[in-house]
Amino acid sequence: MKKPEVVDERKDIKYEECETEEQPPAYDDGLDAALEQIGGPTWWMWMVFLMASTPGVFNIWALTSYVFLSGELDHWCQIPELKAANWTDAQIRNITTGSITGKNCTAPDYDYAYLATLRYEEAMQNITNHPVSSRTTCTKYDYQDAGTSIVSEWDLVCDRLVMRSTVQMVVALGKFIGALLFGFVADKWGRKCSFVISCAMYIIAGPLGGLIPNYWLFVVTRLFLGMAGSGCYNCAFTLLTEVSNAKRRTMLGILYNMSYPVGMLLLPLIAYFVRDWKTLQLALSFPALLLIICCWFIPESPRWLLSQGRRDDAWAVVRQADKQLALTRTTPMGAVNGDAVTKPPQPEPEDDDRTFMERFMASFQRLASLLTNGELCKRLFICYYLWGVTAMTYYALSLNADNFTADKYIYIAIAGALEAVSYVMPIPILRWVGRRPTSGAMYLVSGISLLSIMAVPRDNSIVIMSIAMVGRLCISAVYSVIVLYTTELFPTVNRNTAVGTSSTMSHLGSIAAPYIVDLLGAIQWSIPSTICAVCSLGAGLLVLLLPETKGKELYDTVEEMERKAQRGDKVSLVNCCSCH
Repeated sequence: MKKPEVVDERKDIKYEECETEEQPPAYDDGLDAALEQIGGPTWWMWMVFLMASTPGVFNIWALTSYVFLSGELDHWCQIPELKAANWTDAQIRNITTGSITGKNCTAPDYDYAYLATLRYEEAMQNITNHPVSSRTTCTKYDYQDAGTSIVSEWDLVCDRLVMRSTVQMVVALGKFIGALLFGFVADKWGRKCSFVISCAMYIIAGPLGGLIPNYWLFVVTRLFLGMAGSGCYNCAFTLLTEVSNAKRRTMLGILYNMSYPVGMLLLPLIAYFVRDWKTLQLALSFPALLLIICCWFIPESPRWLLSQGRRDDAWAVVRQADKQLALTRTTPMGAVNGDAVTKPPQPEPEDDDRTFMERFMASFQRLASLLTNGELCKRLFICYYLWGVTAMTYYALSLNADNFTADKYIYIAIAGALEAVSYVMPIPILRWVGRRPTSGAMYLVSGISLLSIMAVPRDNSIVIMSIAMVGRLCISAVYSVIVLYTTELFPTVNRNTAVGTSSTMSHLGSIAAPYIVDLLGAIQWSIPSTICAVCSLGAGLLVLLLPETKGKELYDTVEEMERKAQRGDKVSLVNCCSCH
């Protein structure tokens, strides 16, 4: 039997009541509102921020300590016969190189067994009367300030110089591997799980690097430090963004990176008082034990728990964050105000059962879709170049103190101070100027400043360092702009692939940096900075070809991008003359 029509006066909407069972009220246990509340300016939110950002200090130590662990040392051929005859280092150095300073990889082919039977003055007279033109390659070396660097530990000079660069390269390689590995772990088993594993690698690999006597085992520990850096940074940042609310997310994202300049300011201070490389490695590693506290107290991301259908566990995080807030949910799961209601459907955990090859082929197909579209392809390769050059220049300038003959303690400290400035510098600029002119200007200023170093005599290290820091400030600041710009240049269906593969190019740039600094710097001190200058100038010109994205809606599909490209929103020389 039909009941009379009823009017809902609150919404002024008519409906008919039917003779059916009374429907339970809509389920709402307040979890979404609770997550928004605890993600605001609460003490719990700041504690999570502190625990998530702390590993950044150890990350920048792993990346930059190379400057102090592998500092260049004056070296000369080790002559066992003269050592056995109690000749001083200065005497051996003078008779084999003709100087008491510098670096040498060969020695005159004298009869050192005979010279060892003479007094130093007699030996000098003998070689003056019987000079030789042939030279022999050193097999062992002696060093000034031996023990202060891994260079003297494993003879990483001359034909073994590439092994010195490899020590830094494997850190960048580890970051690349860690980004792939821990990204999978974080999605599969949780942000906290990935974070804890990464911190454990810091705690174990760091001290081992200062204790083991073998070069290749030391390289392996550096690889693990790089992997730990990527795991901690990416997973902790993801966790932080997932527990913070929308209003705090941008500010926390900027402050999150401040652990890097803090670490760069602390590093030269520690290295100044700890000169032995093994002791320094241990001094930089044992503070990582503090990460045990972070691992113990940092929560799992409640939003990840929800994605896995673990609503009770998500509420447990809320209960831990705010005891008073959690007390408002005292009824059993599925009840509101004590009334029994239907328990909400639990989402099924996301589980990708595809094999590694299937996932690889899916990624390859997404990349292929980018390469088969002319406009997308042009944007993609410009972004590849920009990301690669930015990372290469950033790390090359960070490691280049020896080539600039700068005081490396002051050099790294100033770089750390400028690092903090570079994080906030683009923010006011981007409010008034678009992405294209901002990034283009920063690349060009960086390139011009680095190129001008060639006009400065090498002994004027203060001027060289000042100019180099201008270039480094601009290249560090432009990185955040390029990340933002890349996300806006591509449609939603291709955006993640474009950003992910561009990030791969940046890792390749950071891998190349130590070889450019060490191997090419050994040929001519200004080559590394000049390469960075030329590449930065190229980046500044290329970025001007891109369309501006400031104030424009993001593309959702390739077709939408193509329609706008037909109206001039595309890669073009015309953009170089545009002031928009």
